Amino acid sequence: MNMTATATARDFADVADDAAIVATIAAAKSKSRLPSGFCYRGNRLCFDDGGEAGPVPIAGKIEIEAQTRDDIGNNWGVLLTWLDDEKRRHQWAMPRSLLAGDGTEIRATLLDQGCWVGPSAKARTALAIFLGTATSDNTARAVTRMGWTDGAFALPDRSIGDTEERRLIYQGPAALDHRYRQRDDLAAWQSAVARYGVGNSRLAVAISAAFVGPLLGLIGEEGGGLNLRGPSSIGKTTALVAAASVWGAPDYVGQWRATSNGLEGVATQHSETLLVLDEMGQLDSKEAGTVAYMLANGTGKARARRDGGLRAPATWRVFFLSSGELSLADLAGRDGRGARRSAAGQEVRILDIEADAGCGFGLFDTIHDAPNAETLSRLIKDGAGEAHGTAGPAFVRAVASRQDAITTALRTGVQSFVANIVPQNASGQVARAARRFAIIATAGELAARAGILPWPAGEATKAAQHVFTSWLQARGGVHNVEDEEAVDRVRSFLQSHGSSRFEPVDRATYDGAPRIINRAGFYEMVDGLRQHLILTGVWRNEVCGGTDPKRVAKVLSEKGLLLIDSKGKNSVVRNLPDLGKVRVYAIAPEIFGGDDA
Repeated sequence: MNMTATATARDFADVADDAAIVATIAAAKSKSRLPSGFCYRGNRLCFDDGGEAGPVPIAGKIEIEAQTRDDIGNNWGVLLTWLDDEKRRHQWAMPRSLLAGDGTEIRATLLDQGCWVGPSAKARTALAIFLGTATSDNTARAVTRMGWTDGAFALPDRSIGDTEERRLIYQGPAALDHRYRQRDDLAAWQSAVARYGVGNSRLAVAISAAFVGPLLGLIGEEGGGLNLRGPSSIGKTTALVAAASVWGAPDYVGQWRATSNGLEGVATQHSETLLVLDEMGQLDSKEAGTVAYMLANGTGKARARRDGGLRAPATWRVFFLSSGELSLADLAGRDGRGARRSAAGQEVRILDIEADAGCGFGLFDTIHDAPNAETLSRLIKDGAGEAHGTAGPAFVRAVASRQDAITTALRTGVQSFVANIVPQNASGQVARAARRFAIIATAGELAARAGILPWPAGEATKAAQHVFTSWLQARGGVHNVEDEEAVDRVRSFLQSHGSSRFEPVDRATYDGAPRIINRAGFYEMVDGLRQHLILTGVWRNEVCGGTDPKRVAKVLSEKGLLLIDSKGKNSVVRNLPDLGKVRVYAIAPEIFGGDDA
């Protein structure tokens, strides 16, 4: 993959040492405008109601650092700051809509973050007045999802690439309770986790995938993800933890055990970073396909407000990693409504990867200097616990400093990867999957060129090419999955019902044929093999139930497995016992590969 023209070390010249990488924008000097009767005394916010007692402490020294609102003038709030008793600075972008209640949630949040709150009813009332009326000369733009906005990148506890004049603040449910935590420095993470990706294709792909999120919007790419499938204790979770360490601690890894509604909120909290979900088998099989579409498409359900109007649906752009003993197709087939595969479009959105690298070490191709795969797995997990959360923000800072150059490099890298690896006769589904791997490869290469991944040039590309080839082999080739499913659907129906629901056209020849109950059609002998004639109602409602019957017929016709009439129709007229002349779908014996049903 040729990236030398557009992605060079100077594209990342603004990426300095680790101290610069983890630094956030310095807090703007407070310009709080206190309402009448409020003042600060020492480390307390006080209120004077004009009584003899004078100013009475009502809370810790809460300052209004900025007023917040979104780009259309909604979601107003205030950016609060305070120090706890150990002199640690806390920040919270509080939506003022929380003041519509009795303020319990606000007080609980402040207390949980080390801010003293007066216990009396008078203090509570005064605090609510302060939070509702205090203002600041500073303003900030509020967003409710992670990721890019006007060239800056919002995370729960910081923004990257904004300025004091154009501040960006995350003001959502994960502002305080989030998993974007940092520990130790970038060099420690490189030594403890990232270095083991060299020579390990699946581990390298997982780690490279952790850098995809901030790049998706640069080229308008849809979301999606990878599912590492295989038995337990093979190393799947280790790969997820390694990828998660780019953004946070091992507990950054979440679980599939949620409804589609619940995953909407999770997706917005991981927009343009990385969503990691373990154990796909925990997902409700009835929702498996729906969730795949929802996460990749980036839009939640439309919901009604109390007044009957529609609320704007949640939106996100997310790349995710998953693991499980089941594939998406296997899980969707367990929905209790009959064996039914997930749609190929769903499976392309979640690419199913065999977790076993086939080298005798489970997920790993090589175990480096570890005595065995189990020890290597433990080293990576322990390393992720000791050093994490620095690489992702470092990469975002690199992208923010050279966004145009990175976008050009990304486009070039993706085009080169796809051109080099996709066979000429490949279906559109294969091309889409290859593009997914191309973005992963390019993200890894960019992170390596930025000095964030300690890998040689080409390592991420080599790993992505290897895993893509494995995926293609497991898939069974470059054809469209829907075409094979159409043939398999008809073949399976005939194999299941050929002797019980089909009767001979020529009854005189087959006097010993059993009586047919719930007839699906007839058969006639062609060169000693059965040619099945399926009644149109059965074809539509049973054989093709849940899929487009015209498309199934078209696929079989193009493969020479369905007879067409003189006018080119995919059904033919036959004179059948008891029915007379009717149209049927005539399935050629070759659908069984030459074997009789």
